[in-house]
Amino acid sequence: MYKNTLAQAILAMLILVLTACGGTAPKQKAFTRLELADRAYEQGRWVEAERHYRAITEVAPKDFYAWFRLGNSRLHQGNIQAAIHAYNASLQRDARQPKPHHNLAEAYLLMAHQSLQMAQRLAAESSYERRVIEEKLNRLHGIIYKPISDLPSPAAGLIRY
Repeated sequence: MYKNTLAQAILAMLILVLTACGGTAPKQKAFTRLELADRAYEQGRWVEAERHYRAITEVAPKDFYAWFRLGNSRLHQGNIQAAIHAYNASLQRDARQPKPHHNLAEAYLLMAHQSLQMAQRLAAESSYERRVIEEKLNRLHGIIYKPISDLPSPAAGLIRY
């Protein structure tokens, strides 16, 4: 009986220790992943940044910042549909943030720009339609390419090596 009680006590302590350790390890890993994602992002390594931010959204699906940066990483790669999905996901988590709204609009404008470019290629040379399309392309180009600052990382400076 004593051996059985002792074994149960040791098992209970082991479970407590493992549970306590397991609670901090994923958080530490997420912050490390966030720093890696932010570093890749800041250096313009969009594919790597996308991979890290996507992994963060799997571990912390409610994190609007990771979804926002995932959208930016995808948009920089020209993957407009995937960027739109990420910006919408970011806004579902925190609709009060202005930059995801802005970048979502930018993504739709880029999609419109691509569609107008296709229409321009298909329109007959010197036609009325082509002139109207070219006017819209010029106006749209002026609107799209005005940058807005990015969001600072919430992980900046939190992890020391």
